[in-house]
Amino acid sequence: MKYELEAPVDRRLKAAIDLPFRMLYHETKLPEHELPDHFHDWHELICVHQGEGKMLIDHSIVDIKAGSLIIIPGNTLHRTFQEAENPLTSSAFYISPAVFQGMGGEAASIQQFFERSRKSRHYIQVLNHKQMEEFERWIEQIYTETVSQEHLRTYTTLLLLQLMLISLMRMTEAVKPEKTTLSGPIWMAQALKRLDEHLHQPVFLSELAKEASISTAHFSRAFKQHTGMTFTEYVAARRIILSKEKLLRTDDTMAAIAEASGFESLPHFYRLFKKHTGMTPSSYRRRMR
Repeated sequence: MKYELEAPVDRRLKAAIDLPFRMLYHETKLPEHELPDHFHDWHELICVHQGEGKMLIDHSIVDIKAGSLIIIPGNTLHRTFQEAENPLTSSAFYISPAVFQGMGGEAASIQQFFERSRKSRHYIQVLNHKQMEEFERWIEQIYTETVSQEHLRTYTTLLLLQLMLISLMRMTEAVKPEKTTLSGPIWMAQALKRLDEHLHQPVFLSELAKEASISTAHFSRAFKQHTGMTFTEYVAARRIILSKEKLLRTDDTMAAIAEASGFESLPHFYRLFKKHTGMTPSSYRRRMR
């Protein structure tokens, strides 16, 4: 089976062997190589080795630094903002839900590692020195096995990844999550919160600007500055994510999902969904269930 990561991810992702995950090892990204806002079905784990920056995750912007473990559940909007003077060096794993297949009843427990972050909306864990050393040992082992030519390296690499996830799950149960706070003006945080809570309803930039007591032009510029997206792009991405959840977790009709996710019409839903995912909502449901 060929595992494809269909998302605007870093094209430098190594795929030397066919496994349900991809890995970036100790990469230092320049700002011009940073990806735009994106989301994908695969879970993502990032270990920050050095440097500083900010990250848009869901509807919050958080500080990231050396020692940060970033847990991004599948279909969570995210983007990294680099500090040019102190760029981030990190290792990243893109993990398909297929990793958990064949693991029996324990798989549900391990997937909770990601679902816990989704439900609590705490995506950052700050590891202490000992925990960071342990995590980095797992990264080294997995990378070494991935690039080796040893017999059964595919099977061994997958086992190591699963053991790393179990180790991280145990490790982070005792770690206090980093508080996620939005940088920038209070009205921006309030606007993003309102958008998140009312995606199923019509939302207008002019109304949010009026509530913030600023001009629509200033609101639009500030929104793009803090999120990296235009207001329209952000709302569309959030609604696509909401519709994906409904496609997988309910048996609702396409029309009902389109309405509940805030799309103007069924054709509008189909058009934007295919633009963002490359497939129709019906195809996505059949493929991912």
